Amino acid sequence: MKSKKIAKPGICTINDDWSYKGMRVVWIENKYLKIGILVDRGSDIFEFNYKPHNLNFLLNLPGRLRNLSTDFSQMRNTPNQFEDHYYGGWQEILPNSAPFNYRGASLGQHGEISMIPWKYSILKNEPQEVCLKVWTCPVRIPVKIEKTLTLSADSKTLCIDERLTNLASTDLELMWGHHIAFGLPFLREGVSIETNAKKMRTEVQMPAHRRFKPGQTTPWPNALRLDGEIDDASRVPSQKVEPSSDLAYLYGFDPEAFYAIKNKRKNVGFALQWDPEIFKYIWYWQERNATQGFPWWGNCYTVALEPWSSAWTDKPEEAIAKKEWLRLPAKDTIETKLLATAYTDEYHWINEI
Repeated sequence: MKSKKIAKPGICTINDDWSYKGMRVVWIENKYLKIGILVDRGSDIFEFNYKPHNLNFLLNLPGRLRNLSTDFSQMRNTPNQFEDHYYGGWQEILPNSAPFNYRGASLGQHGEISMIPWKYSILKNEPQEVCLKVWTCPVRIPVKIEKTLTLSADSKTLCIDERLTNLASTDLELMWGHHIAFGLPFLREGVSIETNAKKMRTEVQMPAHRRFKPGQTTPWPNALRLDGEIDDASRVPSQKVEPSSDLAYLYGFDPEAFYAIKNKRKNVGFALQWDPEIFKYIWYWQERNATQGFPWWGNCYTVALEPWSSAWTDKPEEAIAKKEWLRLPAKDTIETKLLATAYTDEYHWINEI
């Protein structure tokens, strides 16, 4: 799938003349970035390409990007359709993570909005700046989510402005996240992670084939290996190193939050900046060809750094009772912003977003 136009130096383009397997695609582009948005499936960013290196940072599992309206599994009434159809990329996640029943609404893994079509409108199409608005309302939870993606000429940063509205006459408890997974060839030689998080807590419920000792809280980037020795969690080894799976939570950002993940051999990286008042945690997920059964079958190699409003739990009712989830009052609105940047050499984060 290729964009129809190639942006010339100093200008931006936006193009919605494309589809993939019957799903609408919008491309936004300048001389640095080529970004593909799958508006008919969750408004996923399935490609974030740094054009000087011709490098898509995001995970792309071959053959798994499917049209959910025409290509589905034998058993559709399952709690894990997200994993049935996961291909990589960057999903918006709402209103939950683990499957559960929320006040009578049965919710599958990672909620609804990444599995449904979104509406869209091109707000600006000018040589110096392009702007795309996407929005949706899920079926089972009365919220409206809107986001506006803006790219300026000569900029290496995609600006994402978000607005979440409670349409109900009752308060809602939510989990809100950005499921951003990086893949090959970006990760092949290994990467380093920089962030202003202060602490790291490793998830207990992960498989045995892991690198980090479960259930431990340590100062970032220190971590404990399974043998009890201290490890540097900011260093992800090359693809050649022994497979492993891990999940941990990074937190303690102040006053803004950022991370930068870089392949130093290639001298190229991806950075994200956001408001930690909304997204309090980074979920630090690694699946390095270790899981030999469902859903990866040994074929998934990824490092994901995902801003979330709360940590994962298999006891959501308990987390809600402890007020760990994001609470959105009746008819209220939350607005926030994320900045996604491709960079070389050093990343310099912005003091105010």
